[in-house]
Amino acid sequence: MSKSRGIKAASLFVGVLLCMVLMQTAFAQPEGNETIQNATIQNATIQNATMQNAVANIIDPQSYYTGLTAGSATQFTVSFTNEGREALVLIPKAVAVPNSGKNIDESWITISPANTTVAPGSVQKFTIDLNAPGDTESGEYQTIIAFNDDFLPNSTQFANSMNLQLSVQALPKIQLETQYISDTIDAGKEYEYKIKIKNVASKDVTIDPKIPVNSNYYDPSYIPAFNSDAIGISAPSIIKAGETVNMTIKVKVPKNVTGRYYGNILMNVDGEVTPNYMNTPQMNLDFTVFKQPLVPYAKTFKTVNKKPITIEVSTDTSDNPWLQSPKKEKPSFELKLKRNKNPVNMNFVKSIESGSVSIGGGYSSTWDDNYQNYGTRYVETYTAPGAVGNWELSVLPKNTQNFGYSITVGDSDNSKLKN
Repeated sequence: MSKSRGIKAASLFVGVLLCMVLMQTAFAQPEGNETIQNATIQNATIQNATMQNAVANIIDPQSYYTGLTAGSATQFTVSFTNEGREALVLIPKAVAVPNSGKNIDESWITISPANTTVAPGSVQKFTIDLNAPGDTESGEYQTIIAFNDDFLPNSTQFANSMNLQLSVQALPKIQLETQYISDTIDAGKEYEYKIKIKNVASKDVTIDPKIPVNSNYYDPSYIPAFNSDAIGISAPSIIKAGETVNMTIKVKVPKNVTGRYYGNILMNVDGEVTPNYMNTPQMNLDFTVFKQPLVPYAKTFKTVNKKPITIEVSTDTSDNPWLQSPKKEKPSFELKLKRNKNPVNMNFVKSIESGSVSIGGGYSSTWDDNYQNYGTRYVETYTAPGAVGNWELSVLPKNTQNFGYSITVGDSDNSKLKN
């Protein structure tokens, strides 16, 4: 009996041991899973280490914006502070901005020093020279200045970098002898103007001068004296580098019209879709259709003595050097004088014509030096015998839009009536 119990106890003990071995085997992980788990932990460890080592160094300024005219240059300074515990080797360079319309070409940028080592806690200053070549087109340009090749964690962005933005104003490709034509014209006549155009670019350019549909001056009350189709423009389509050509503008004024016309001519240099008024000159037009008055101007005055009377009339006109035809007629006056409603004969004394002349370079050094007459003054003087009474002077001007007069009784300046 005791022997049987001993055998059972031994069997039970062996079974328990066998069960424990089987359970341990069942709960054990395969070797493959152990490898994956270790790799994940290792990567996490490396990632954390990378993030901890990504020191936020100080770059001042972090971004820089400036503007240049093509052919000009500028210089600015950037400071780099090493906030880490290790020395940094810096080799700054320009890097294109992804998906950017216009990048600053690396040849436009010079950075000094070109390479250097910055100790922990030290500050290094860099001088950046930025140059926009003379043939640079207008626009907004940008780039990234990367001081080394370190990237931000899980990113393609440079860790030690700054943004550089540049606005470029292109140089003009053409120059116009004038950008403004203003003239007084008569209804029913045809006028012709010539303006010089010079190609100041380094290569040939094309032009296609036109008056846009919405060219007229904007004003709710403005009604043009005539339509733009009354104006014809002709010029060569190609201007060679350094060449000067003529642009002819013909204005055929309709009959029986009065008022004013405002407009502008777009030069459409090299087929530009949107005109750049900063670097491509355009031409403004301002025409006044003048109607000669039929009724004279009247001025009454009174005299209390018999001293002689001197009458002077004058007008100022502006000359238009670009008008080819027709020739402008000189201003003149039709004068009549009455005393107590009775006509009085006047004696013509003299006429004076004076002008204002500029000697060369009136509009641009591009054009040959010459004399330009910008304004002319006309003066006519008459006398009449003096008498006591009520007087009336009538003046009918011709070929002018303004005039002045003076009436002198005797030789005293105090007795002179002016307007």
